[in-house]
Amino acid sequence: MPLLYRQEGPDQAQMAVWQIAESESTLMSRLSFCESMTLQLQPISHPSKRLEWLASRLLIQELLNCSPAVCYSANGQPYIADRNVHLSISHTSGYAAVVVSPQKATGIDIEYPSQRIENLSGRFVNATEEKQFSLSGREGGCALVWCAKETLYKIVDTPGILFKEDMVIEGLSPDSSGTLKARVNIRDQWQSMVLQYRITPEYYLVWYW
Repeated sequence: MPLLYRQEGPDQAQMAVWQIAESESTLMSRLSFCESMTLQLQPISHPSKRLEWLASRLLIQELLNCSPAVCYSANGQPYIADRNVHLSISHTSGYAAVVVSPQKATGIDIEYPSQRIENLSGRFVNATEEKQFSLSGREGGCALVWCAKETLYKIVDTPGILFKEDMVIEGLSPDSSGTLKARVNIRDQWQSMVLQYRITPEYYLVWYW
């Protein structure tokens, strides 16, 4: 299947989601492979994880029109060595998502609906967020908060930040798309950001560009 969803953002930023319906051989045939990509894919043995890896690279290739040879910083941040662009990657069962921006740090997270996220909510949901679940519903609210905080973590690239204590998400609502207000505590300085979100029956998606 081709691109499932694509959106243009400010300052030439782009975001896209791919629904993975292809075989591994089909995805590989569409990619411009290089040696570093072969070495990265080789140790991934689980079939679905290989498909997610391949689909995310195909998205990068589609958005940037270049070989999707992703490198990683010491903190695990992805980047393209010969392109001056910020990049964030996420994938979940059956889907891959990518956001790129030439101007500023980006972040993205995609998750499939599941009770498992709500079951872990005690680790990342704080009192401010809990109060908003009367509007969003608790299961959906937990999933959206998780995606938002995963996105924030990728943006700030600061080890040691705590999801429950150092991040606050506001603006939860019954709407299937819109914006969320986020605050994050970085070295005792609170910063504010506006995140984008999209909810479908198949996935929750949050990104920043």
